[in-house]
Amino acid sequence: MKPPIFIIGNPRSGTTLFRLMLTSHPAIVIPPECGFAIWWQKKYHDWTADCAASARAGEFIADLFSSKKIETWNLESKNLLAQIQAVRPNDYSALVSLVYEFYAASHKPGFQRWGDKNNFHIRHIPDLHALFPQAQFLHITRDGRDVACSYRQLGEAKITSAYAPKLARDITVIAEEWKSNLEAVDAAFQSLPVAQKMEIRYEDLVQQTEKTLRAVCAFLGEPYDSQMLNYHQLNREHALEPAEFLQWKAKTLEAPDASALGKFRTQLTAEEISAFENVAADQLRKHLYL
Repeated sequence: MKPPIFIIGNPRSGTTLFRLMLTSHPAIVIPPECGFAIWWQKKYHDWTADCAASARAGEFIADLFSSKKIETWNLESKNLLAQIQAVRPNDYSALVSLVYEFYAASHKPGFQRWGDKNNFHIRHIPDLHALFPQAQFLHITRDGRDVACSYRQLGEAKITSAYAPKLARDITVIAEEWKSNLEAVDAAFQSLPVAQKMEIRYEDLVQQTEKTLRAVCAFLGEPYDSQMLNYHQLNREHALEPAEFLQWKAKTLEAPDASALGKFRTQLTAEEISAFENVAADQLRKHLYL
């Protein structure tokens, strides 16, 4: 199995769009988000092959299936338990990998590597790197001022899903969160080898989709496949993004749309734009937004 892929990014920065593009590649499977690997690490960090034949395997299954959002993976608990007992993963990272591989095999039998997308993992890059030392990390950024607009639009939307994200609406609070999250990724990336980290911009992904995806595939060591451009059709046909999340991710059913880039210029006041820039100018400049 090739090293896993982790997509990292601030909320409302195109991480789901990016996941769907990559999981549309014939060799890659990236499930909907669920942070179980980090949530259960403390309890099962000392996992050994012998645990697979003990009651601890059943305990892990019970804990895994209590994880928020894991139900969107539609796993079969008995079959997964049987797989753990048969494979006997010898440490926690192997156990986690087995769960991803079990999901991947049920969706794409010919897959060669699994991945993960989760905004929650922004603060856990070192933990993920420790679990998977060869993993590759993809950080996607988006102009924080447009992110602020998206936060606010989501706050005004009537979303009935239990998973509706709770996002700030105050411009200064949003700016501080965006800046802090990008700085956390910067700090974590400093210790990663060059071959294991890549930064892309949401703006490039939607304006120059094929060019950007070709660069990503080259970084991952995977051949480019045009099927990634059909992610929206595949999403419609195979529900790649769970229905529970589509109330705020409906655009993943459509082709890339660059028309909303720079929307902050009309949706934020001059005072709000200035307030955001006063907080996050350094990160805006670093990612070529200023």
